[in-house]
Amino acid sequence: MVLMALLVSALLAGSLRWHPVHTRRRRPRHQIDVLLVARLLTLAISAGHPLGTALQDVRARLPESARPAVDDVLARARSAGLARSLAETTGPLGELTGRLALAHITGASVAPVLDAYVALVQDARRARAVEDARTIGVKLIPPLTLLLLPGFIALVIAPFVLEQLDGLLGRSIP
Repeated sequence: MVLMALLVSALLAGSLRWHPVHTRRRRPRHQIDVLLVARLLTLAISAGHPLGTALQDVRARLPESARPAVDDVLARARSAGLARSLAETTGPLGELTGRLALAHITGASVAPVLDAYVALVQDARRARAVEDARTIGVKLIPPLTLLLLPGFIALVIAPFVLEQLDGLLGRSIP
């Protein structure tokens, strides 16, 4: 009986581990890492490249799956101009390119804009990680309960039940 309870709890704990709620959140493969783009742009701008050239350098250093987002910005920049292309960009790069467009249009330095954006994204990720860490205790209650319950039954409740059965049946239970 105890072996059966251990087996059931192990199966349940194993199935809970693969449940989507308990797995780590991952970024889809096709989604671009905006923080990587901002950091690469910061490096290119600090090396003295103008914004258009910096975008081309960043595109060359991005993984293949992330290049189409930057390619769209560069393609529109060739036809409508860089400022307009940056301002009209939507999607994953929309917030970053909107900030870059404002800096480019006003003639302000792009480096502080990129630094502020990197800090903003890092703070948001850190806050999300802290929130996940705060809720880990609540998420661990079901697996811990399922793993500890069979041991509790085997050590505390089973001897009492066996003693009562022995008294009711009038014979010794091995």
